[in-house]
Amino acid sequence: MARILFIESELRNEKLGIMYLSAALRQGGHETLLCWIEREDVHELIAGFRPDFLAFSLVTGSHEAMLTLAAELRTRYGLKVIVGGPHATFFHAEIPERSADAVVIGQGERAMLDIVEGRALGRVVQYDLANLDTLPFPDRELFYRYPEFRDNPMKNVISCRDCPYSCTYCYNHAWKEKFKTQANFLQKRSVGNVIAEIRDIKARYPLEQVIFIDDNFLLKRAWIEDFCRRYPQEIGLPFLCCFSLNLLDEDLLLQLKKAGLVMVNFALESADPVVQKDILNRGHIKNEQIVHAIRLLRKHKIKTRMQNMIGMPVAAPLQDALNTLDFNRRNRVDDSWVSILQPYPNTRMAEYCVRHGFITGEEVSYAPSFFDRSCLKINDADRINRLQKWWYFAIKYKLPDQILRQLLDLELSEGAANALLLLRFEFSKKYLYAILAAPSLLRHNSRQIIQQHGLKASFAHFWPIIERYRLCNGLADILMTLTPAGGNLAAASSPHGENTHA
Repeated sequence: MARILFIESELRNEKLGIMYLSAALRQGGHETLLCWIEREDVHELIAGFRPDFLAFSLVTGSHEAMLTLAAELRTRYGLKVIVGGPHATFFHAEIPERSADAVVIGQGERAMLDIVEGRALGRVVQYDLANLDTLPFPDRELFYRYPEFRDNPMKNVISCRDCPYSCTYCYNHAWKEKFKTQANFLQKRSVGNVIAEIRDIKARYPLEQVIFIDDNFLLKRAWIEDFCRRYPQEIGLPFLCCFSLNLLDEDLLLQLKKAGLVMVNFALESADPVVQKDILNRGHIKNEQIVHAIRLLRKHKIKTRMQNMIGMPVAAPLQDALNTLDFNRRNRVDDSWVSILQPYPNTRMAEYCVRHGFITGEEVSYAPSFFDRSCLKINDADRINRLQKWWYFAIKYKLPDQILRQLLDLELSEGAANALLLLRFEFSKKYLYAILAAPSLLRHNSRQIIQQHGLKASFAHFWPIIERYRLCNGLADILMTLTPAGGNLAAASSPHGENTHA
């Protein structure tokens, strides 16, 4: 028997990929443990657990820090290191030998077992895609020793690991080139297998709603129709999922709602049809289809969460971003999520950006996180970085351009930017997922804001919009940490909620 210590950083959600790997190892008779490095001392865990292997899942952007840590621990303790994940899959040749003894490409269940048990040939290990119904259910105990994951009433499940599309900013086109000819590419787990897993979760852990994290849950209609017949009878819990809205019609939506659908997550990215088709390679869906589907979902009281992307390689990226924000606002989505485009290496987007001069020279640059900053040579890059932080609140409070543009001119410290991101997550937990009771920072309390901030020099500058748009206490707290640009922040001359840049 071997002991394997998984090492992870910046955990916000339970990660099914690592749970699947742990389940395969445990089924083979091995012992596993997870180290959350921001939460616990890795050296103490190594001393207590005495692992034979360290395992790292590498994500492009955060990979350098993890590889540095892997090299340090490998040298200090003489332990063997296994790395996998998307960065290892697409950049295995760049993984330094000092950081890893074995590199896994693609799915890792069988590869991890063979490495640990000494059957793997060579440093780089790649196997065909597995039949998903043959894999053990994810080892949730690996994550559920942390109360916030165990006690979260919403648990992640996946029914298909692949995506049929080839968006330029994603590695999926490269994944498809590697695996699309294989028998199990785009395989959906059987409905019975999925339901059996959820039944097992329901019996062992708090569970009030299920979120299916497939890239496109509606990939196979016959599967969905079977699921809609069985799920309400055998599970009977609300569920959330993600799919491309061009696959939705009212008959299918009625089946999904009857089965328990309460929310749909879907991607717009840019509202500009030319950007969608020619730059992002998302010509499979049109704005008209998105608008029609949102109306259907609203008609049947299904919550909507729209995914967006800003910082596009275009002549006027800020206007492109504001037009996309306006599309979200006009279509009254319940939640709007936005990232900043990152031209990851070996993607078609990176090639496009180099070819059109949005990246200097041949070197592809990207931020550690798609919440962080734009690395492209574009106009208004700083304002776009700030817009990502203010985005959700601009839509929620219907802030007009006159105010939003003034906010985008204010410098944001790292602390203020992080506070905006965390506050946005709190709103989603409460109002989208109904996970937590609303704390006072999500409500507007004029008296409390005045008592706490009324004597501050910045109060007179920010108070007009705090009161007029009834900004929440948490947002008021963040505004009071900013340095005013001079004068009062303008109260919009347009009526409350009117859009001024359409």
